[in-house]
Amino acid sequence: MWCMALDKKSALVLIIFGLISTCLTLYAVRAHAVARYAYDDESGFGWRYAPSGSFLPWPREPGMLTALSKMTETDLFIYRYLVKSWVLVGCATALWIITFLYLVKALTKAVVTEEKPSGVK
Repeated sequence: MWCMALDKKSALVLIIFGLISTCLTLYAVRAHAVARYAYDDESGFGWRYAPSGSFLPWPREPGMLTALSKMTETDLFIYRYLVKSWVLVGCATALWIITFLYLVKALTKAVVTEEKPSGVK
C-alpha cells in the first residue's frame, strides 16, 4: 500500500496538509453559500436578513426576518477581499496542489529509497 511506503514525518505532514486543505475547502464552500445573503450597493455592505449572519468562526446564515442589518468589519473584510474576489477558493486550490505535489515527492522519494540495494548509500 502506498501509505506504508512513506516515512512517519512525510505521512504526518501529508495528513496535516490534507486536513487543512479539507477544512479550507469546506469553509470556502460554506462562505460562498452564506455570501448570497449579503448585499453590496452604493449604500454600503450588509446582510439582507436579521439577525445578521457571520463569516467567523464558521460561516453562519442570517436569520429569517427580512430586514437590513450591518456587517461587522471582520465580516466585511472576509466578504470583500476573500469571498467576493474568489481569493479564498484560490487559496484552497493552491493548498490542494501543494498537498498533491508533496504526496508525489514523498512517494517518489520512498520508491527510490526502496529500490536502492542495501549496501549502497
